[in-house]
Amino acid sequence: MDYRCVQCRFAVKTLFVQYSPGNIRLIKCENCKYVADEYIECTLCCLILLIDLILHKPKAYRHLLCNVLHQDTLNVEVKIVFYYLILLWILI
Repeated sequence: MDYRCVQCRFAVKTLFVQYSPGNIRLIKCENCKYVADEYIECTLCCLILLIDLILHKPKAYRHLLCNVLHQDTLNVEVKIVFYYLILLWILI
């Protein structure tokens, strides 16, 4: 299972290349030529992601659903509960 570009949902193999600790380069999507996921650059800046979620920006939801919950460490039940909570939050 690959990661997804938050702009066009095209599958990408990796989101960044790490040259040394703290020195990363974000990967551009082959389809749309934009950065595949700019939210991974600011892992400490969760406020930007939270604001974009409140503003219902699709890129923020794609980041969470496709690239954060992509990790194999999360089991299926956690993903289902998370999807359900997002759907409830959108409908309210």
